[in-house]
Amino acid sequence: MKRPQDLITNRSGNIATLAALSLPLIIFSTAIGVDYGYLTVQQRQLQATADLAAIAAAANVVEAEKAAATYFALNNLSVSVTGKDGLVIPPATSVTTKSTQAAAKVERGRYTADPDIAPEDRFKPASTDADAARVVLTRPGDLFLASMFVPKLPVLTATGSASRTKIAAFSVGTRLASLNDGILNALLGKLLGTNLSLKVMDYRALVDADISIQPFLKAIATQLNLTTATYEEVLNAGVTMPQLLASMRAVHGLSGTLNSALRSIEQATASSKVKLPLARILNLDPKKGLTVATGGDWEMSINAMQMISTAAALANGKNQVALNVGAAIPGLSTVTVNLAIGEPPVETPAHRLGAPGSAVRSAQTRLAVEVNIDGLSALAGLKIKLPLYVEVAASEAKLADIRCLGGTAVNANVSVDAVPGVAEIAVGKVDPSVLSDFSDEARVEKARIIDSGVLRIDAIAHVEAKNLSKSHLAFTPTEIAARTVKTVSTRDTLTATTKTLLENLDVDIQLLFLTLGTPKVITAALATTLGTVTPAIDELLYNLLLVVGVRIGEADIRVTGVRCQRPALVQ
Repeated sequence: MKRPQDLITNRSGNIATLAALSLPLIIFSTAIGVDYGYLTVQQRQLQATADLAAIAAAANVVEAEKAAATYFALNNLSVSVTGKDGLVIPPATSVTTKSTQAAAKVERGRYTADPDIAPEDRFKPASTDADAARVVLTRPGDLFLASMFVPKLPVLTATGSASRTKIAAFSVGTRLASLNDGILNALLGKLLGTNLSLKVMDYRALVDADISIQPFLKAIATQLNLTTATYEEVLNAGVTMPQLLASMRAVHGLSGTLNSALRSIEQATASSKVKLPLARILNLDPKKGLTVATGGDWEMSINAMQMISTAAALANGKNQVALNVGAAIPGLSTVTVNLAIGEPPVETPAHRLGAPGSAVRSAQTRLAVEVNIDGLSALAGLKIKLPLYVEVAASEAKLADIRCLGGTAVNANVSVDAVPGVAEIAVGKVDPSVLSDFSDEARVEKARIIDSGVLRIDAIAHVEAKNLSKSHLAFTPTEIAARTVKTVSTRDTLTATTKTLLENLDVDIQLLFLTLGTPKVITAALATTLGTVTPAIDELLYNLLLVVGVRIGEADIRVTGVRCQRPALVQ
């Protein structure tokens, strides 16, 4: 028998002793880890259940509570549902009761997918026009060993939000007014690097017609041998002007006049090899991953004239366009034009298929025009050289909301917030070297409009139209089907702006011979002369800007399609 002091100094069996002492702690730690892991699994399962219940509720948002309760019952889940007014739908009696029962709170509301709104604020409870549902699911968590040490089981919570997928096709551009085939042929031909001889009826057919995008892109895919490609791949592939025009003609339902006009432009540009990325003309972000052959349940159209003019501007690149169009306008002897078009925005071209929050923008444009006019009254026999400068900043339209009204996928109201770009029109000379440099401000200086042996007149004038607030435009299902155009305006129409500009000339008059009369007489004669040519100048500026799809101080907005599709998770 060993003595006690021998036991104290004996080291045999110490590992077994330490293991025996540590084993309870190891077992406890392992059990806690298992409990934590199991809680994580339960949380994930609860989240998946909440998400699927939210989708079911959003699919029948009018009876969201019943839809969620039906989903729980069909999946053998014991969940009580609380809806509006605190009414509770108990678990289905056929469901086997589990040890822990869950509770769900269902809210119906509206979801706005706007990146400018914080994610937690995008769902707003609403009793009317609801198109989304939120399900908050709670249940006690199941524990193993840890349940012996905590007085109350932890409560797990998961929130699922789902909304009907809503998309609309909308655009910012310009609409039909007066058309001058001489101006349009000269400018559009210059942009395309060719000569055009279209008539007014041809341009009217282009302005009045819409090209359906789905069949158009299928024709493009066939031209490029990309029939199995996605929309994104087709839009980024690059297409020549003849290929674009041939694909437009391939769309069914075009009038004979329109088809003839498209063929004429196609033949005139037959030698063009410049590749145009269609992604700079239109954006199909929600559908970019679909194959062109698959298509899909969506609709979008683009005005034929807008598509051609935007493509022409892209084909021209950053080159400044110079031309003489005086003979095309009665009342104006000669007119020289320098036009610069800013690059279309990459992510926000003028035409878009998108969800609420998406935007479109027009191209920034600068226009320097010198108009030669024969003087009247006391200025008879003298030539007036009137230099005009026009700058139109990009107009913007943002898809503010889509309200699904039910019944059919296209029965929806669409709201668009639009702001026309700042429009500036001036009399004065501008340095041509900065006309195409949109990073630099073009300064207008006083110009000599009459320089003869008997009289010299220097003049400058400036009118700027600004819009400090956005305009909210609402489109009904009927208006969308009719592709109604709605206009937002900064202040005045083009005619009123031009008239105001010419009436507010700041002139310096140098009379070299008094036989012409007093400066007051000269000023009156100048006003009379300019007043007679104001309509001709309006026609000139309108038709020049029509080609690039902008208007002075105005923006035209259209919605060409809308779809309320199946619900999807949003949060």
